[in-house]
Amino acid sequence: MEKIGVVEGKAQAAKRPAAGTPVWMAIDISRSKAVYCLRWDGSEQRRLSTPLGIEHVRAVGQQYRGCQMHVAYEACGFGYELAWWLQEHAVAVSVIAPSRVERIPGLQVKTDRVDVGKLVRKLEKGDLKAIYIPSRPVHEQRQIGRPYAQSLKERKRAQVRIRSMMQEHGRLGPLPAAGWKVYSAWLDGQDRPEPIRLCVQAHQPLRAVADHQAKRMNAELYRLAHSAEYRPLVQALSAQPGVGWQSAIRWVLEIGAIGRFRTTDALPHYLGLTPSQYSSGELDHRGHTLKCGPGFLRAMLLQCAWSAVRQGDDLELQQRFATLAPRIGRKRAIVAVARQLVIKLRARWRTHVMSSAPPQALAV
Repeated sequence: MEKIGVVEGKAQAAKRPAAGTPVWMAIDISRSKAVYCLRWDGSEQRRLSTPLGIEHVRAVGQQYRGCQMHVAYEACGFGYELAWWLQEHAVAVSVIAPSRVERIPGLQVKTDRVDVGKLVRKLEKGDLKAIYIPSRPVHEQRQIGRPYAQSLKERKRAQVRIRSMMQEHGRLGPLPAAGWKVYSAWLDGQDRPEPIRLCVQAHQPLRAVADHQAKRMNAELYRLAHSAEYRPLVQALSAQPGVGWQSAIRWVLEIGAIGRFRTTDALPHYLGLTPSQYSSGELDHRGHTLKCGPGFLRAMLLQCAWSAVRQGDDLELQQRFATLAPRIGRKRAIVAVARQLVIKLRARWRTHVMSSAPPQALAV
């Protein structure tokens, strides 16, 4: 393990706050080091830097044992390991989305020391909005759905390359709607030149590997969806027309806790299904959807919305699409249907949570 090295800022005295004092600490994390800025008693008291690592953060935090520590750092590519470690040691931690940190227009100087100083001042004032930190088991389980989606994409990419190659040489074959089995049978019966045959053989193993991994991840998702922990909630969500067990379990794992969306509009806004708005006086302009939040989750909900409209089991969603499609087009109408579907899923989730919560004891 690399030796812990602390580099104090210039003209900084080694100060220690009294026990019980609220201490605000911000960390600016880069690939090679971490820069700290600490404030207490209403002023900046200390700046330092260490090599990157949880053990170095622990060494700094132990110097303020007995104080009320409040730590904030911007979300980075190192995951939630630092946040989990701080939570295990009863330290209040806030992980901040870099896009939500206000930037000064025309800023000419940007360094780690400048950034961490601004971050700790906003932390002390309460001007920072922290992101949701999932628990370690949920974060590990949600990773299963992501390779599954990536494997599907790789499988489709290999199929498109094979189809494009054959089409380039005047051989169209069955349409994609017929399925890959039909196309593969047609492909085996074609008399192909040697260069084309070698190229097809190069893509077929890639498609086979992606297909195998997709089936493997799908089986793991099925096992997780039918486990005792998630089965009741998955059944409650999949009762909504257009939503199957697979979409339900991926939805549950990605959202994590439905209680963090306290209003009806909060969840569609988080998923980027809310239109942008510019209003001033009598002017009220609505633009394109925000498209913030996880894009793959938004795409999955759009697929569920199409399925709900085509099945016709939810008359409310079908009627909404039929009303909006002639006026604003099918693509915009399905976004409105997806937004309504999200609201329905949130209501089902909240109902399940309330029904499964233990009854509170009545005061006598």
